[in-house]
Amino acid sequence: MSYMSGRPVRPSGSGNPKRTMTAQLRALGNTVAVLATIAMVLLVAFVWMVTAINKQKKSNKAADTSATTSSSVVQADSSSETSDTLPPETTPESTPEAAHASFPEGTKLIALTFDDGPDKYTSQVLDALERNGVKATFYVIGSNVAGTDAAVFQRMLDLGCEIGNHTWSHVSLRDSEYDVAYNELKKCDDALMEKIGQKATTIRPPTGQGLAQDALFQYSKDNHEYVVNWDDVSCPADWQKPALGDPDYTAQFVIDNASDGTMVLLHDSHQSTADSLDKMIAGLKEKGYTFVTVTELLEARSASMGLTVDKALSLGWKQELLEEAYPGGPVYGVRYAYSAGKMMFEKRS
Repeated sequence: MSYMSGRPVRPSGSGNPKRTMTAQLRALGNTVAVLATIAMVLLVAFVWMVTAINKQKKSNKAADTSATTSSSVVQADSSSETSDTLPPETTPESTPEAAHASFPEGTKLIALTFDDGPDKYTSQVLDALERNGVKATFYVIGSNVAGTDAAVFQRMLDLGCEIGNHTWSHVSLRDSEYDVAYNELKKCDDALMEKIGQKATTIRPPTGQGLAQDALFQYSKDNHEYVVNWDDVSCPADWQKPALGDPDYTAQFVIDNASDGTMVLLHDSHQSTADSLDKMIAGLKEKGYTFVTVTELLEARSASMGLTVDKALSLGWKQELLEEAYPGGPVYGVRYAYSAGKMMFEKRS
């Protein structure tokens, strides 16, 4: 006979449903927590990797920049080291040959020149030039420059005019000692430098004298200023009658006697000359002339007329005084003059 308890026996495998659900939830929470931790660790690792990669890229870029800069510095240093032995490259636009004045074949050129100024009629002369849209060359006396407002010279330059050297005191260079003659030219240039910051570009000896004066031509070479005379044929001699006091005569004389390549000698110290310019310029324009500065005239005509260093040497000019402005260009250290209305080198033996 077996013993039987009074309490019912629970079937095998059965339990409290509430306790089972709680355990499962706790297990699930633990799993989620583990997964969240893993995800957080992975996210932190990912962020760290991205940051590290960016830092490396920046480091590489900085290294490349540094290398490029170092290379540039090395190249610059190398260029500096070789610049003493190798001449710098020049483009056609920067060469003297590309810059000099030239005009189409058949162009008739004329250069109006005004000596002995600035004077009281210089502004009137500039008014006429501006009104007619032409340029000229002014051969100024240094002592006059010193007492003239800089605005007068600036206006000349603004109109495309050229400023030339006519000595400090209008002294005859023929009768001057070498040092005196050289200093007369230098003082005029010094006055221009002080007034407008640039010296003259050409020289006209007072009264056209001084052909035997080495100082004149040495100064020409030293300072790269052409020496010029003027065309007697077209010169109306406006400092004396019948031209002096008669603007119509002055204008018509120049119109009738001008030729291609002429340098006309005038003076901005005479009222009648200033009064003659409107008629003179209009008449010359009707005859087809183009108005240029003296330098432009020399650049456009000297080579075609055979005015070379060899030509100067054949006329007795000293080799040590001669220098070309550029190959085939005008020559410093010799005087440009006229014979029968044609430009020439004067003979010097």
